[in-house]
Amino acid sequence: MWVSFLHGSPPRHVGVRSSSLLDTADVVANRTETPPRRSTPVDPRVALALSAVGLTIAWILWGAHAPGPLNLILLIGALSAHAGLLVTSRSSSPLSLRSAVGLVGAALVLMALLPLHHSRDLYLYDMYGRVAATHHLNPYVTVPAAVGDDPVLGFVDEQWHQQQSMYGPVFVAIAAVVSTAAGSSELLIRLFWQMLMAAAAFLAVIMVGRRTRDPVAVLALGCSPMLLLAVNDAHNDVLIGMALLATVLLVERGSHRSAGLVAALAVATKLPVALPVLAIVAWIAWRRGARSTVQFLGPFVAMTTAAYLAVGWRAALVPLRASAGDDSRFALWQPLRNRYVEALISQGVSRHEVLETVRNQMSLYALGLLLVCTAIAVWRFRSAARPGEGPVIVGVILLITATYVMPWYPAMILPIAVLTWRSRASVLVYVQSAFLVVGYADGPGVDPTTGFGQLLEQRAIWINVVLLAAALIWARPWRRDSSRPDRVSRLRGEVAARVGARR
Repeated sequence: MWVSFLHGSPPRHVGVRSSSLLDTADVVANRTETPPRRSTPVDPRVALALSAVGLTIAWILWGAHAPGPLNLILLIGALSAHAGLLVTSRSSSPLSLRSAVGLVGAALVLMALLPLHHSRDLYLYDMYGRVAATHHLNPYVTVPAAVGDDPVLGFVDEQWHQQQSMYGPVFVAIAAVVSTAAGSSELLIRLFWQMLMAAAAFLAVIMVGRRTRDPVAVLALGCSPMLLLAVNDAHNDVLIGMALLATVLLVERGSHRSAGLVAALAVATKLPVALPVLAIVAWIAWRRGARSTVQFLGPFVAMTTAAYLAVGWRAALVPLRASAGDDSRFALWQPLRNRYVEALISQGVSRHEVLETVRNQMSLYALGLLLVCTAIAVWRFRSAARPGEGPVIVGVILLITATYVMPWYPAMILPIAVLTWRSRASVLVYVQSAFLVVGYADGPGVDPTTGFGQLLEQRAIWINVVLLAAALIWARPWRRDSSRPDRVSRLRGEVAARVGARR
């Protein structure tokens, strides 16, 4: 069991030495002269972690529903406490790994029991599961509104009633199981999904603890307000983050076939995660050679292809293509989109045609910028000593260049970011996550109710530009491996052996 490797510091035993030359009085005196016990100071990292969790809970219960300064004060306080945890120097009193995991476990349970703070996407997840399991229809073809008077449909936001599933077949299968178990009870649906994401987040914390043996890394992930909010709203990005973390750890161990299978599950949950997975493939190809790359890609391609073929392949991709180019307020492309829309409307183009034209143009621009920036980042991180750093920086670039980004999206790269939580790439993950969470403090689709929120929205393009420049120029591998890749070393060895044999 995982408890076996979570242990604290060994107890200190103070013995009393005696000698036969000492009389009884001296022995008694020596035994009574025990040094006074000193009270152990509270570890500042624990205090900061508790503050981050406590302020996040306060924000969910009160701040998220209170427009105005209180909303931002609680949320920024939680983010500041988490940042303080990361920058606080190591104290003299050791922090037990078991204590860190216990604290995180309690926080995740609380997140899974609290009411939703903003998003109601989990009911849409459940509805897709009901379309498949209860109504025996294909959710990639059938919209939720087409199934009639399903009792769960009323829990789904009306804007999604005409939306086919944009999630992968593995996630739809998970949704089918959860929806069958939860039935039509709104409370059970919420708790089932929240507990599922809390379990996924806790499993990621356990894997981070086993890999790093660092309590700060455990607290950096488990007490992150960004992750806690994603668990509370039960977003499937938490599942993806756990799968990406498992993929990276399996690659580190050299289990490339198993890593390929787990990566396929992640991509068959949400297709855009394929880009960080390709960064892992690039690292394997550069550091481990062709054989390891084939071992990874074989099961990955086979399982991903089989999963999407099982639901009609093209049918599963059509909803993604239709939603490409959707806009969000804090995306890099929002100002350009607004100017483009105004220009077309002034020319007398119909609104429907304007929206379709702008959506296609924005998705094309975003894809081009994404591919160029990803190629640069993969090349710069090719010498990273660990396979997890490349997907972190590619994940950051993916979220910066996307036309549609939500505050819970970074949850898919937070687990692998804490493997090197002091690296520059991880710093960018924290900064970008905080920017998105604060930007959407009033909720997605809701205009900011504070002057600070409006200022942030007006400066969003420049914030994204700075983050993108930092990802391409400032970020670098935490630890480089200066040795030649295995494939190059092997070829050089073979050539040298042949030359020696000829001589």
